[in-house]
Amino acid sequence: MKSYTHIAGAILLFITFTYLTNLNNVLIGIFFAGWISVFPDIIDKLIGKHRGYGHSLIWLIPFSLICIFNVSIAAALVIGFISHIFLDILTVNGCPILYPVSKTNFVCFSKKRRIKTGTTQDKAVFVFILFLLIPLLLFLTGIGTMCQISEDQNLVSATGESNTDSSKNNDTIKNNFNLNFEINQNIKKNITVEKVNENKTTITIT
Repeated sequence: MKSYTHIAGAILLFITFTYLTNLNNVLIGIFFAGWISVFPDIIDKLIGKHRGYGHSLIWLIPFSLICIFNVSIAAALVIGFISHIFLDILTVNGCPILYPVSKTNFVCFSKKRRIKTGTTQDKAVFVFILFLLIPLLLFLTGIGTMCQISEDQNLVSATGESNTDSSKNNDTIKNNFNLNFEINQNIKKNITVEKVNENKTTITIT
């Protein structure tokens, strides 16, 4: 799989995990999950052997030990790495997950149904992941609900001004205040506003 597919897959898997477990530090976790998803290819490129040590499950040991210091980061590293391995198993050549103990490539499906890296199939997987990832991010961040106003609620804004004479000088002090309310149609619409050391002001909404 291409790097963009690995990054999208890792973020999707991590976001799903955080939703199910209520894990903290989501943004930091997204960064580490996305970064570690390309880690296996970087390691193997430096070593000079494609899908060798970088794609071995032995990396799960040091990644898991990081939970001693930070659980969120450890979870992101483990999930991002597992996501990369899983997606590579779906490819034509598979992935040697037990390297160097065993150099056998693990694969899924028959050879005709496997995905060839860099082809239209690879891009289709990336688009499919995005279709799952974007709505999930909107749901978890609340952006989607913020863009909507419920039909049974009214947004009320009030601005008031009052002039107070100071006993020490003749200057006029102007006090401005803004009020925002969400009011249900079924409740009374009389709002009382009280300001310190001043009379009460009643605002009636019709």
